[in-house]
Amino acid sequence: MSEEAGDGRAVRFAYNDEIIENKGKGESPAHEESSEGQDPVESATQESGDGLLGLKVRNFGPLIIAQNYERMQGTGSAVWQAAEAMLQMMTLPAYQTMLNDRKVLELGAGTGINSLAAAMSKGHVVATDGDLESLALIEENVKKNQFQLNRPVVVRQLVWGDQAQIKAIKQEFGLFDVILGSDVLFEAIEGHLLVTVYELCAMQGVVILTHTPRESARENSILQSFSRYFNMTQSIVSGTDVVCTFLTRKITYY
Repeated sequence: MSEEAGDGRAVRFAYNDEIIENKGKGESPAHEESSEGQDPVESATQESGDGLLGLKVRNFGPLIIAQNYERMQGTGSAVWQAAEAMLQMMTLPAYQTMLNDRKVLELGAGTGINSLAAAMSKGHVVATDGDLESLALIEENVKKNQFQLNRPVVVRQLVWGDQAQIKAIKQEFGLFDVILGSDVLFEAIEGHLLVTVYELCAMQGVVILTHTPRESARENSILQSFSRYFNMTQSIVSGTDVVCTFLTRKITYY
């Protein structure tokens, strides 16, 4: 089953089996069987149904992630399939090497799960979101997982395209070696995401975006806007329908 967003776009949650606490509309949870003894990170990804309004806390491997879809009703309130796919990618040695001792920025961090995973790979991580409730949720998850992290995670507000906030981030942290974003195309305004990434990505930096395809024409238009300034390669994350877009800055020689 899929949950439809207010504008008709289908969205998917990661791992919603035994965590449903509020059945909603008098319905039973879609999955009542316990997955006791199974590593949550290795369990099959499930799609959401109408009962998925009581998401609370879920284990993703060693990470304990609080989610609050029932109260927040926003895209930053739960772990989506694209975030789980990025989490899967960050278990690979090549990505762990890429993150190790690098300055990492996450855009639209939501629950902060990918920022936490990057910090576990010894990245110097700044988790950002434009939504204040999402920032509070990220702070909560940072506290829940502080003893798992190799380095602390810094949380800051960043509205894409906001020049004052972009400048403040740049002044405080400089440019970033790695920029992460999962499902950032879902609500992105064309141009705002590009200028944010362009202003904050180091010349030798990389940008890793994951998204579940929903509106291909719109999503491709946003990604193509990057092509003037970035080289782009795309692949499908193994075992999912999530697209991973890998961007590196084009170097212009004068």
